[in-house]
Amino acid sequence: MTSNVDIETKVIQRFVIATKRDRYLAFIKKEKTREKFINELHHMNFLQQDLFDIVNGNEYEFIKQRLKVLGNIKDCYVISENQHIDKKRLDIDTALTETIGADNGTLLVFGDAEILYSEAEGFSNRWISKQKQFK
Repeated sequence: MTSNVDIETKVIQRFVIATKRDRYLAFIKKEKTREKFINELHHMNFLQQDLFDIVNGNEYEFIKQRLKVLGNIKDCYVISENQHIDKKRLDIDTALTETIGADNGTLLVFGDAEILYSEAEGFSNRWISKQKQFK
């Protein structure tokens, strides 16, 4: 197992619909099967839509405004179809530049999976999790 499994597990447990959770949790346990999870990222049908707001307008400002509740965070963990950024921790500006409009399925995980940004293929497929406290 990689050290990324813990954060990816939290993302799946908190944000993925119940019918797909166990399957995705099994996928991320092995590098060989993790790709099956990654291949789902360009769709939005695996996320609990009621936990997300659509990102409209200036995406950078919208996301940075939402992140203020986490305090002074500097980076995020990336889960992406883009192999150059997948499984990396990137500073927020770099992550947003690499993600927004790239037409790749990508999840940006902020904090301890308290906030999740999702970018999928196509237009109007940018979502950010609502402000919610996790225990």
